[in-house]
Amino acid sequence: MTPILMIQDSVHHFQPFSPTHFIIVGLLTVFWGYVISFGLRWRGALKLIRLERAFAKITLLIWIIIHAWWLFPANFVPAQSLPIQICDIVALLMPLALIWRQRFLVALLYFWGIGFSLQGILTPDLQLGPITLAFWLFWLHHATIVGAAIYMVIVHRFRPTWQDYRLAIGAGLLYLAIILPINIVFGFNYGYLGNMRPSQPSLIDWLGAWPWRVMVMATLACIVMALLQIPWDLFRHRRSNFPP
Repeated sequence: MTPILMIQDSVHHFQPFSPTHFIIVGLLTVFWGYVISFGLRWRGALKLIRLERAFAKITLLIWIIIHAWWLFPANFVPAQSLPIQICDIVALLMPLALIWRQRFLVALLYFWGIGFSLQGILTPDLQLGPITLAFWLFWLHHATIVGAAIYMVIVHRFRPTWQDYRLAIGAGLLYLAIILPINIVFGFNYGYLGNMRPSQPSLIDWLGAWPWRVMVMATLACIVMALLQIPWDLFRHRRSNFPP
């Protein structure tokens, strides 16, 4: 394939671990780095509170518009249109966490947002290229979730506990108990818990055959969220031994 054809293909089709992948992740990382630095500079100021609430309301409105569009009869595809993917749920929790600051919302945003949605950034289930609106919606969707979770940790100093971890695990098991039967009955793949694989290579390809891989996925989810909790215990232990 000639360089011109390669460029044209990258514009129309997304490939994981391609230059497009690295560039978009780099740009979004820089953007959220700037947002977090701004939040640290204005932490506690009324200006920041107003900006956070405005951002939350805008993202909530976008969430409603996008999912209302897919639920419209002319666009509705039962296997894809229901807002019950994990990232869809976390994307709804994110603005609510920014507005209300309830601990359980922030905890789910932290454990689910980083533990699950980060996988969508590392191995995106995406085929369309940057010439399409779907490409940008996908990246803004996932980057906003992960970025907001990190923002709450750095700017608002959210410090998870094992109680928060147990909440995230319990919510995850509830999600599994609801979504898995729906997938089985209707042949869907919400939460990637059905008998299908993502359109792009991912970790799921290495987890064995369905339905046994569902148990592996649940176990890995518990481990990943535990890894997100353990550093905070080490941090607290170190501070207790070496007080300022």
